[in-house]
Order: sequence, then structure tokens, then C-alpha cells
Amino acid sequence: MESRRKKPVDGALDGLAPSAGITSSGHVYDGYRHVLAMRWSRRGFIGALGLTGATLVAAPLASQLLPGSAIAGPTVQDFTFAILADSHTMGKKNPLMKIRLEAAIRQINEQVPTPDFVMYLGDSIHDGTREEFKYFEDIMAQLQPKVYYLAGEHDWYLDLGEYYMQHMIRRPQPYYSFDHKGAHIMALHGCNLNDFWTARKLTAEERMHVAGTINDKSQGPFILGKPQLDWMEKDLAHVPKETPILVFSHTPLYHYYRPWNMWTQDADDAQAILKPFKHVQVFHAHVHQLVEHRIGNISFCGVLSTSWPHPYPETYHSLGLSDQMPRSNPAKPFDGLGWHVGKVAGGIPSHEDILWTLKPPTT
Repeated sequence: MESRRKKPVDGALDGLAPSAGITSSGHVYDGYRHVLAMRWSRRGFIGALGLTGATLVAAPLASQLLPGSAIAGPTVQDFTFAILADSHTMGKKNPLMKIRLEAAIRQINEQVPTPDFVMYLGDSIHDGTREEFKYFEDIMAQLQPKVYYLAGEHDWYLDLGEYYMQHMIRRPQPYYSFDHKGAHIMALHGCNLNDFWTARKLTAEERMHVAGTINDKSQGPFILGKPQLDWMEKDLAHVPKETPILVFSHTPLYHYYRPWNMWTQDADDAQAILKPFKHVQVFHAHVHQLVEHRIGNISFCGVLSTSWPHPYPETYHSLGLSDQMPRSNPAKPFDGLGWHVGKVAGGIPSHEDILWTLKPPTT
């Protein structure tokens, strides 16, 4: 079978794209420098953004405004799941990380209906040590639903994934898939980096520092790699095209912002593999911010962290608005943070953003 993949195109999203979000006063704005009313209709919002056949990159709460698509086949059962990411727990030296993760766990445990499972999208810890892993595992033991893990760079590059594979993923490969109530779920290993450490004779700690520094150019871009892309093609070869596909990755499966390595070099190869399917929803972590994006049939959601929020890249937050895009307030320990509820209803994937800026958790 001829491969659907093509050579990656560098810099696919370097320029300014239409953006959307909320101001600190709660008004919706778009990337054309219009501040919209809080009760702006879906049709009006989509029309203002000019989204017919276009790519969308959107900031907070856009996911709650976008309409669903046609209903899929009757074999798919409705279900909910939760998404957590980027807790960066550091042991007792930073107890705030524990407080925030525990707040998310309490809210997930209180969900009605109880989520079928939780997807944890990586960067559970910060420095990669076994002590931090055990600290994180003790916190996560409070979570009631089943948890599926995939790795982030902070989980991986001290011991090259040894602990995470044995204790969290517990599978032969760091990428895997499973079927759930008629949906097909893929957990990818998005934090692959080419070997930048051996020739430079870096220690494990130095390797971890480079991989974990968001703007260190010496690490190179993230890649999925040929073995994983080949696995994706094989895994999806016999999945019906009407099946809802839920894809989870630590890093974005598109070219978002290279200076901060919010970038997967061969992401367009993965997009080509997913292109034949009617309903594809990709969730990714790493960016510590809400980002809505769409390429063809594939919807992307950059998820919130429970540790700290990153500011938006310069190409997306300089919109010339008099009311600035929301920024986290250091005096508010939950500002700019949160988690997500995922849903498949009528065969259509969707999600709700639990943004703590709008409703901080009780402590």
C-alpha cells in the first residue's frame, strides 16, 4: 500500500492565524481585533472568524462555541473521560503542585457520571527522579477512575523512560491503542528527540535539563519517528472510517511555535494517516494553554496544565486589543490552570474546558 505521508513542511504556522478567546472581563474576541458580546451566537462567531474551509487557532473557551458535526453510526456508545496533563510535581520543594493536582483529582472524582477513564498526557514530574515519581504516584492513587498514561519529556530524559515504562505505561512500547465503546483511542509518544546528548557527552542530568528547557534549540524538534508512524498506519488499517478516533499526544501534532519547541517535525505524516477518518479529535499537552486548531478533518485541543500556564506565543497574543488577553495572576494559585472533560456523544467527540480562571476550585 502506498504511504499517505509526505515530507514535512517547515514553518507551517509561523505566521499570524485567526485567534479567539476571552478577555479578563469575560468578553469573546476574535483574531480580527473585534471584541464580541458575551452572548454572541455560534453562527455569528463562526461567521466573524470566517472559518468556512479555514484553519482555526483559538485561545480560551472556543471549544465550547464550536458546533458538532453529523451523527455517526449506532454502534458507538456515549461515554465521558477526563484529561490531565503537565502537573510537574517536584516533591516537597514545591507543595503548590500537589495542591493543584489534588484539586483536579477531587473534581474528577465528583463528576457525574463518573468518567470511564482518565488520560494523563505527560510531564507528571519535573526533574525525572524516582523520588518525584513516587511522590506523584501517591497523589494519583486518590483518583478513582482508571488512568492511562503517556510520557512527556520531563518523565523521560533522565533515565530515558525506564521508570515511566515500568510503572506507568506498563506496555512494550510507549505508544499504544485500544477500543472503547465503539471509539478507537490512540496514545502516542510525542516527546521523541533525536540523540543530542551522546556526541556531546552529556550526563543524565544535563540531558534532562536540555530536554526540559522549552527554548533550548540544541535539543532539536520533537518527532514521532518512522517506527511509530508505521505502527499508526498498521493500527488504523482495519478501523472503519466512520469510527470516532481519539488521539492523545504530549506534544502538538502540528507546527505551532518552534522557538518554544511547541512543534512536532513529522506531524503532517500523522495528519495524512488520520485524514481518511470522518471524526478525529486530537488532544495534546506541553503548551500549558488552551489552543483550538483544525486541519482538514482533524480537530486539535491544546490542554490546560495543573502546574503553571505559559503565555501565548508572540504571534498569537499581540492582537492589538485594548482589553488584554488573560494572563495568570500570581496572587491567584489556580489562575490559568485546569483540566478537561472529554465526551463522545452520538459518535461525535467533544470536550469541555475546566478553566479555573473562571471558577477556582475550593480548597
